[in-house]
Amino acid sequence: MKRSAQTVLQEGMFYTIAAANGRVLEVADFNTENGASVRLWSYEGQPWQQWSFEETADGQYRIRNRFTGKVMDLAMSGVVNGTWVHQWSATTGAGQRWEVVPAGGGVKLHNVLADKVLDLVGLRMDNGTQAQIWQDVNGENQIWRLEPVPDKLLEKAPPLPKPRGAAKPKSTRTQTGKGTRAKKTGGKGSRRAAK
Repeated sequence: MKRSAQTVLQEGMFYTIAAANGRVLEVADFNTENGASVRLWSYEGQPWQQWSFEETADGQYRIRNRFTGKVMDLAMSGVVNGTWVHQWSATTGAGQRWEVVPAGGGVKLHNVLADKVLDLVGLRMDNGTQAQIWQDVNGENQIWRLEPVPDKLLEKAPPLPKPRGAAKPKSTRTQTGKGTRAKKTGGKGSRRAAK
């Protein structure tokens, strides 16, 4: 266990990673694929918004998503300002290792490979803002609060994600032939023809 500014990180526990406005980091659209982006969103108690800190070396952690099982990683192993943070299967790479550094009532998440900290694109903190790395400028968008996920949210099985937007019903009409000789089959046209 290592102590951060306001919490004790424990193996096997899950945490939210919250910005100053209370929104948290999540895997975008509960995507389980390598390369899915990590972004900010309003907290809904969902497992794709919950993270564990797995110690890889003294003071260094992989940050693993509860829902996908994948870890925070630097896109294309980038080390420059503005490199996006996404999820990837765990490797031994330094781009997946983070240090938790106490800072101003929260913590900074410092990437070992890039020597930069977790940050938000455009200094924004609204839903959908992409996570990135940036040089440490003591910005409010670089300070995070790590809050343990309550046991009651961990005891129940994670819900299956619901697709966004309702699926449209499929048409029962088909068309045969071409041009003016085309005939409709299925739907009202076929019922009329059958009479």
